[in-house]
Amino acid sequence: MSFRVKSRIVAAGCLLSVAGLMAVALPSCLGQAGAVSAPASSAVASAQYVPTMTFDVASVRQNKDVDLSAGITMGAHFAPNSTTVRVDNFSIENLIGMSYGVDQNRIVGLPKWPWPTLFVIEAKGDSEADAKLAKLTKDQQWAEQQHMLQTLLEARFKLETHWETREHVVNSLVVAKGGPKLGAAGSLPLSAEEKERYGDHPAPALAQLGCNTQGCIYIAHGCTMGQLVGNLTGELGGPVVDNTGLTGKYDFVLKYMGGRLKDVPPDDENKDRTPPMDKALEEQLGLKVETTKGTVKVLVIDHIEKPTEN
Repeated sequence: MSFRVKSRIVAAGCLLSVAGLMAVALPSCLGQAGAVSAPASSAVASAQYVPTMTFDVASVRQNKDVDLSAGITMGAHFAPNSTTVRVDNFSIENLIGMSYGVDQNRIVGLPKWPWPTLFVIEAKGDSEADAKLAKLTKDQQWAEQQHMLQTLLEARFKLETHWETREHVVNSLVVAKGGPKLGAAGSLPLSAEEKERYGDHPAPALAQLGCNTQGCIYIAHGCTMGQLVGNLTGELGGPVVDNTGLTGKYDFVLKYMGGRLKDVPPDDENKDRTPPMDKALEEQLGLKVETTKGTVKVLVIDHIEKPTEN
């Protein structure tokens, strides 16, 4: 399992690009990063499978030599079928988000550590744990890997948390007037770029192939609505729930720039600009975002400390 985010801080904000074998929630500017999204099935896997593994050895340190002028490369990677993880320059928001599968908007009580407070982590289990992990399904592996990260945060950051259900403004994804504009799974051939990127590996259900000055692109191959809404939270700035009623798997391409139409400056003279996410969803996929009130689970931080160096 890998998460790679390359971020270059610039005076007017931040320029972000994403690569890897799965989509992630984009960090926002100046270190207030959104959590890395876990696979949509991980919560289900965790409910059915009880993880127990912990790291055998772990090194945790704060990177105190960050050069903002040179840019910051952030990433986290578990070696395939392994308990070995490497985390580079993750904020506490990233770490908690990755470990608990929750986005920043649903984490309450984050510490106000100055930017950039970033951490480098190297950890691994023993050979027996690796052998056990290799025999598990991908969802069970991710449940174990998240559990290992959670116990690491508890041990080294003295993290104490609990879950609560709270009323929250949520984004409801529904089918727009005119119906969905989604291809059936298998209807969208892999592009030359995807073939080169994935090689012999199957394409992920939903992946963001990067952002540039023309916007960002999501490409789906057999994506469920649950997987889609799991990646929309960071883009729309709040929790997203699936109320489409669509239960299949779909192929599509989604091109967008920014989150919401209401945030586009009124004097924007670029009539041909790539649409923001909410407009792109409606125009390109036949899906609509409606704002409503609902209840969501939030992760409440009761206690946290900076880790001691080792």
